[in-house]
Amino acid sequence: MYVLMTYDVEAKRTEKFKRLLRKYLEHIQYSVFSGDLSEAKLIELRRSISRLLQPGERVTEVTAANRKNVEIVHLVKSESGKGEAKRCIDNSHSTDFGVL
Repeated sequence: MYVLMTYDVEAKRTEKFKRLLRKYLEHIQYSVFSGDLSEAKLIELRRSISRLLQPGERVTEVTAANRKNVEIVHLVKSESGKGEAKRCIDNSHSTDFGVL
């Protein structure tokens, strides 16, 4: 199963969530993580997150049956900051490997 997770927690607690999520998923950007997990590993991760969460904090999880059925688009502004945001399609999640 393809999983995308983000967290919104107090700044001084971000490192705890980052360490936990890195054990299961690839760190994409700041508080964004993604990767393939079995159902058992996802349940294990959810339980760990549940123990770590405090009131007012939030972890968002997006799942799909597989990485081929997910569309990811980044909206980015030009360096000048003018005009419409450009839509950049990101297919890096849909491949099984990356080239170093």
